[in-house]
Amino acid sequence: EPSFSTQWVVPSYHTAKPGEAEALDLLSEILGGGPRSRLYQELVVRKKIATSAGASFQGNMLDDTNFAVYAQPRDGNSIADVEAATNAEVARVATAGVTEEELDRAKDRFIRSTVFARDRQDAMANMYGATLATGGTIEDIAGWPDRIAKVTADQIKTAAARYLLPERSVTGYLLPKTQVAN
Repeated sequence: EPSFSTQWVVPSYHTAKPGEAEALDLLSEILGGGPRSRLYQELVVRKKIATSAGASFQGNMLDDTNFAVYAQPRDGNSIADVEAATNAEVARVATAGVTEEELDRAKDRFIRSTVFARDRQDAMANMYGATLATGGTIEDIAGWPDRIAKVTADQIKTAAARYLLPERSVTGYLLPKTQVAN
């Protein structure tokens, strides 16, 4: 099935200014963190032009990292239409920001999923290993929920406006192999 992914270079937890990486984490949750996210609701539920849509932020890197949005068109819809609708949602956050309600729900989901992940030993090992390997400390891990809780809607809008600029993005397309006549 065809799909696309648009990516931007953004700071990681190691390279970001205080609060920036946390804002990017919450931005990825609000934009594309599951069926309640903006992208899923707009593209899959409301417009019915995509079968899936999401966003991701790879914060545990030593240097700068990437922020991505992605979607898969529903049959009969073009990648261009789905990409344009995705870009419109990204631009909307950068210009109009997010609501306090969206932010509170994202914080709740995000912190809760991390707490549940800590119940699994492999998830804990990955969390500690990635943080310590990229210059973080055990205190950084312990204080992460509090730092997430302090992120404001303005910080998310600022991060989107600063980093998710169309001219600073690259988009990749996964298309079906064309049939070659014999």
